[in-house]
Amino acid sequence: MPDSITLKDDFTFMVSDRSGDVENTPEGQGMYLHDTRYLSRLELLVGGVRPSYLSHTTDYNIGATFRLSTPHTGPRERNGEIIVGPVGSAIGIARRRYIRHGLVESLEFTNYYPAEVDVTATIRLGADFLDMFEVRGMPRPTPGHIVSIETRRGSPGTSVTFRSHPVRAETSGTARTMLFLCDATPENWEETTEPNPLTGTPMPEVAIDYKLHILPRQTVTLHLRAMPEPTAGDISATEIGFKQQIAEARRVFIEWEQACTRITTDSYALNRILQTSMLDLRSLMQQEPQGLVVTAGLPWYFTLFGRDSLITALETLMLNPQIAIDTLRALAAYQATEADDWRDSEPGKILHELRRGDMTFAGEVPHSPYYGSVDSTLLYMMLFAETIKWTDSQELFDELWGSVRKALDWAWQWGDADGDGYIEFSARSSRGIRHQGWKDSDESLGGVVGPRPKPPIALVEVQGYYYAALTGVAEVLRRYGGRVTEQAKGALSDKLSKQALTLKTQFNRDFWSNATGFYVHALDGSKAQVPDVTSNVGHCLWTGIVDEERAAQVVARLMQPDMLSGWGVRTMSANDVTYNPMSYHNGSIWPHDNAILVAGLRRYNFGAEMVKVASEVLDAATTFEGYRLPELYCGFARGEGIEQESAPAAYPVSCSPQAWAAGSSLMILQALLGIEIEAGTSSMSTAPLLPGGVTKVHLRGMRVGDNRLDLAVDDIKHSGRNAVGESGMTLVGHDLEAEK
Repeated sequence: MPDSITLKDDFTFMVSDRSGDVENTPEGQGMYLHDTRYLSRLELLVGGVRPSYLSHTTDYNIGATFRLSTPHTGPRERNGEIIVGPVGSAIGIARRRYIRHGLVESLEFTNYYPAEVDVTATIRLGADFLDMFEVRGMPRPTPGHIVSIETRRGSPGTSVTFRSHPVRAETSGTARTMLFLCDATPENWEETTEPNPLTGTPMPEVAIDYKLHILPRQTVTLHLRAMPEPTAGDISATEIGFKQQIAEARRVFIEWEQACTRITTDSYALNRILQTSMLDLRSLMQQEPQGLVVTAGLPWYFTLFGRDSLITALETLMLNPQIAIDTLRALAAYQATEADDWRDSEPGKILHELRRGDMTFAGEVPHSPYYGSVDSTLLYMMLFAETIKWTDSQELFDELWGSVRKALDWAWQWGDADGDGYIEFSARSSRGIRHQGWKDSDESLGGVVGPRPKPPIALVEVQGYYYAALTGVAEVLRRYGGRVTEQAKGALSDKLSKQALTLKTQFNRDFWSNATGFYVHALDGSKAQVPDVTSNVGHCLWTGIVDEERAAQVVARLMQPDMLSGWGVRTMSANDVTYNPMSYHNGSIWPHDNAILVAGLRRYNFGAEMVKVASEVLDAATTFEGYRLPELYCGFARGEGIEQESAPAAYPVSCSPQAWAAGSSLMILQALLGIEIEAGTSSMSTAPLLPGGVTKVHLRGMRVGDNRLDLAVDDIKHSGRNAVGESGMTLVGHDLEAEK
């Protein structure tokens, strides 16, 4: 959503336009809590018209300042009220906003006209209490809500309360309430009812007028709050309360920065990308009983995911392994215990998506939680193994081993239901996901024209995840399986290692296409090859399942112009009949997909190709506002000369910020530095190879085992665009406990 501003605090987030207004449109603007939109309209008018947009800045992704002015239209007077001075833009407006248990906002009106003026500021409010699935376009069996408005005039102040009743009270709980407070006494208000553009049902709204008398160079301020209930903390709408909320909101981010590895380089652009990524990750976190977990992305996927949260945690172990620890604990708490077709669950399976909205509680969608990911359970085991290596923690191994053992049982009994050695999926839920890999849109297999392969389907990258899960768990089991008897530990680790070798052998036989000289996208239900040339194969490099003698051929294919766009590798070859650079999965470019490929290129020692792909993605990041990589962008070629594109085309409904996009720059940097951790030793190796323009990288306080490591890479020598020379490198370690 390139033109939207998204702010968030814990479970509450708000999406507005660039002026700070919220309009009830299908783009999803509004204020949300627990998958419910509490505020569907918030519009500021001055003298009956919308102010002109000047600029905006954001603060830690929890706050923003919007600079506005009265429109530049020349002299204008109505009933003695000056709307705009003779030179235009007479009234400057600073709209300062923070999200803290709801909306906290101040509206500062400054008179730059050389005479006192009277202006009317109008605030229009609406609350439709739609479920997030409704906002995204999913119809309800019983649409609509009963909404009531209660407006009170205080001394001073205004109080407006919107209330809704759930569709099915017996399953959805109590009525929901949105409370609006302002510290000023209104001149008047007007209640109206308009049809909701998403549901067609009546939607009450209220417009509140405040009469402002402003002297020359004087600033008049309104303080307001908009609070979803239930809520906690101070709900006053005063200047003191506003400043307290700002300080408390900022403190959370300052503490987060202090807990993470501090990364600096001699590249301004790379520093900006990394800083934005780190703050976006904290913005996307929410507090679960097991700790802080990263949600998938704003606005559409602000909730705990399996695949997204796990890949993000794998990307960010270098930044802060606590992300991985809390993610593993939270997902273990929701691990499936039964077979349920409605929720696509089987015993031992890791969830796909957890929702807490009205449609979930009413049983209209299966997200309580929903388990329709074929790869989440495999990624869970991969993350477990990598996290144990980074933390060198026997206690964490013992705590999570039971859930890992259940995950292995799922893979053997349910994931590989036909016993052919591959993990496959076949959707069963009537409101579930058809395609259950990371490319989970309906068109990701077969495109818009089809034919779509018949299930059960074995995806190419999923077999790579399975291989990495088997080898990773076997490795840490040998070192940390203290509560498993030596005989049982050895037998199980040997079983996993042998299974991994068998899987690698048959994978390279069955998924290889002699016709294309590349691995196919999938095997269908009859074990026939689905021959699309896709970026999924890059994940197989990352996991190590690709035969070493075929790696060069695979890498060369990925570097061809139909795949490598100039802004990164496309999800699908431009030569494919289903290719579309503006599609979600059939030709677009995903930063996390490219970051995984970069890590795979490092694994197989393709340094020049690694630096090239990394450079293209980092170049793309510099073209987006705030140096923020979005969820995805369009796959048009960068071009050369007069045809050169100065920036990649934005995907219109891409989540931004988005978790695994935010983690991408960190995974790319780790691959460029060549950082690897050896299980059971708390030791690290590194072999830097950096893109042009970057000659110094300093990491401070990186957590490895019980230590904090400082790594300084200086004076990288470059030849053309890519670093090819030796580097000066120092490594300093200090005890983690000593810092506490």
